[in-house]
Amino acid sequence: MTLANYWQQVISGYQYVRANSFLQRYFWSSLLFSFASPALILLLPRIAQKSGRPALYSTFYLFLMAGFILGALLAGKMNADTRIMAFSWILSVVPLILMLFFMTNMIAFVFLLFIFGIVTSIHNVLGEAKKQNVTENQYLARVLTTMRTGTEIGGPIASIVAGALLDRVGQQELIIVCVILIILGGINLLLVKPAD
Repeated sequence: MTLANYWQQVISGYQYVRANSFLQRYFWSSLLFSFASPALILLLPRIAQKSGRPALYSTFYLFLMAGFILGALLAGKMNADTRIMAFSWILSVVPLILMLFFMTNMIAFVFLLFIFGIVTSIHNVLGEAKKQNVTENQYLARVLTTMRTGTEIGGPIASIVAGALLDRVGQQELIIVCVILIILGGINLLLVKPAD
């Protein structure tokens, strides 16, 4: 596939996304979330280093991944309902907010990462299922390409911005920015028209 064909697929997919209330809102919520993910990835080694135990970085990831796996298993037993997805999206900020108070308590911090992994995985899995449910088969590849392109472009940009913020304002302020963006994404999903 040539680059021109690729962008034609993305534009065609976006036209389909714009015509569907869920897909359109999920697209923009995912872009907001695509800032939070790289920001947290940048934040974790800084917290491990400041704790005086850089090896904790791998522990952070182990617990985050364990949360993702458990969340995916739980999501497999749920309906791909927009309300459940939106509320789990918003609930994922609870462990982030609590992290602000446990930046030096690594046991509590690791547990909160585990919870964040569970809730984040639930809304990711439900989102993937819902995208497939509301998209006609002949448009599915284009829609998924459009969604992934948006978040793949957003990720590197977000990493640069998050790195600059982390250097200028600090860890807690970066978490607060992530919380605000994730809440906005969840509220955006709550506005999906019931028909979709």
